Amino acid sequence: MWHVSVDASYRKSQSGRFNSKRFVAYIRKSEKRKKIRIAFAYSVSAAASIALLITLSAYLNLWSPGQKSVRDFSLLSFSADSVRVELNNGEFIKKMKGSSGSLSVVEERADDISLTNLSATTEESLAKVYNTISTPPGERVAIMLSDETIVYLTSNSYLKYPSRFDKKSREVTLVGRAYFEVKKSSVPFIVNTSDMNIEVLGTSFDVESRSNGTSSSVILVEGSVKVLADGKSKIIYPNEQMSLHRQTKEMTVKSVDSKLMTMWKDGVLIVHGQTFKELTESLASWYGVVIEDRTKVSQTERFNGRFDREDIEAAIKAVCISAAIDYKIENGRLILEEIRNNR
Repeated sequence: MWHVSVDASYRKSQSGRFNSKRFVAYIRKSEKRKKIRIAFAYSVSAAASIALLITLSAYLNLWSPGQKSVRDFSLLSFSADSVRVELNNGEFIKKMKGSSGSLSVVEERADDISLTNLSATTEESLAKVYNTISTPPGERVAIMLSDETIVYLTSNSYLKYPSRFDKKSREVTLVGRAYFEVKKSSVPFIVNTSDMNIEVLGTSFDVESRSNGTSSSVILVEGSVKVLADGKSKIIYPNEQMSLHRQTKEMTVKSVDSKLMTMWKDGVLIVHGQTFKELTESLASWYGVVIEDRTKVSQTERFNGRFDREDIEAAIKAVCISAAIDYKIENGRLILEEIRNNR
């Protein structure tokens, strides 16, 4: 019925039925091939032209051993929430949290979904029965839909989808950010967000639409997609990012490295041109921690960086070097503050 585990994806067996072991092996192989191992999060800078040349060992010598207690990352509290799946019959599946950096997986077999609470079992009625999945801070999940489409959902995200697609359309609803590997079909696959609809027949793309964001975006990896928003439509092509500004409704397209920008699904977060507030929010969500900013870093500065999912300590220290600030851990919270003269 449902398979929930760590580090997994899918592949069909020779008999045509989904094989969970091959599903798991597929993602493991994919992540091993794609994920970039980073010794520590580097290239974080307040301006793109400034390179980070200070080594981690030099950074560690900035403070005396007596200050170690407030900088011990073992004292940091991580989010205790886990991925939550709600089935169409009201049943909840709650995943136990895995190790840091792990990717959780939910595999659905449409023919095994329990329909005991339904009065009709026609294909049309099945398409109207929805399941949902949500991810808390610090968690990622991969889910295989009934048509073999794979969806990677990052932290603080929500996906609503039918237990079985009909022959007219394949529609899902997204809040947050997800990467889609859509199974090719003559039936359109549509991603609905609060401010745009994305339509494809079969391709790989990234969609981000958060309720508190100033804009929504679509990044295309391969194929082509049609984006509809505010009565207008735009077709984008590989290595293009379409952004929709929520207030002005302006749609802009720019060239990007789509493989680089979608590495979050493989455990590496890329940030580009973010304000310090946006950066701290991204890191808090990515690592599942509470970050409190007590600094005076200007919001006009922009930050770029790459952050390994498994090493929050290196990431925070690299940020502090770049922004010329300090940090401490207090009551399980990560506090960013100005550097004191006596240190």
